[in-house]
Amino acid sequence: MKRIIIYLMTFIMAIFSTQALHAGAWTQKRGEWYYKLGLRIVRADEFYEPGGNKIDTRTIGDYTTTFYGEYGLNDWLTLVASAPIFKRITLNRQVNGRGEVLFLGDSKNGVADFDIGARVALLRAAKSVLSAEVLFGIPIGDDNQSSGLLTGDGEFNQLIKLQFGHSFFPTAIYFSGEAGFNNRTEGFSDEFGYAAELGYTFKNRLLFIFRLRGVESLKNGESSGVGGMLLFANNQSYLSYGPEINYMITRMLGVSAGIEGATRGENVLSAPAFSAGFFLK
Repeated sequence: MKRIIIYLMTFIMAIFSTQALHAGAWTQKRGEWYYKLGLRIVRADEFYEPGGNKIDTRTIGDYTTTFYGEYGLNDWLTLVASAPIFKRITLNRQVNGRGEVLFLGDSKNGVADFDIGARVALLRAAKSVLSAEVLFGIPIGDDNQSSGLLTGDGEFNQLIKLQFGHSFFPTAIYFSGEAGFNNRTEGFSDEFGYAAELGYTFKNRLLFIFRLRGVESLKNGESSGVGGMLLFANNQSYLSYGPEINYMITRMLGVSAGIEGATRGENVLSAPAFSAGFFLK
């Protein structure tokens, strides 16, 4: 009965379900799991235009609460799902120099597009693992809002990633890296993505992580694939980095906090992203 309940929880999470602390390239062991509820906040009054230059814009706020989970079907296969269960996007009021209101402002609340898929371990050594992950983007968010404040992009994408992880045990350090291809539809450009992270655990309770990740657009999208107020824009590229701290309160419960910035970008907001959450494992 306990196993059936866990399967049901995983299925429900997938129905409601884009990055949190997880096992990296490693799969979960049979019956083991990791769940996280996290908040990510971005407020920006600048964005990177297609040429990579920063230009001013009305202040845009993106507040996203995401439920992320992994569950090990067996030692080689893990279910993965990311569910942005609540997203709020705001666009500030615009006033000219004479105090005249040019735009009253707008906002949008709702669920966002979610991802569901699986990770499979391809090769294992004593301290290393090579895995593959496939994710399917399910377009349940709103892709038609008058001010362009979209919670989804209306397209069904498929993301395939190759992942590598290595533990430096007995030193409490690990490295994980990945590279992947995102096949987008509905006129959006395909993307090549990559990421790397280095983690260090202190006294089995405090985990320090530094991440680097990027997306490179293949720029093969159609001009009609706009994607709203830059949150789901076409032809996006960026390189971001930042630290995250995770602390285990008990053997199963932990909390996390992080910040992420970008060194360059195209068709993306220019502002730091702050995140916080708690997790069970």
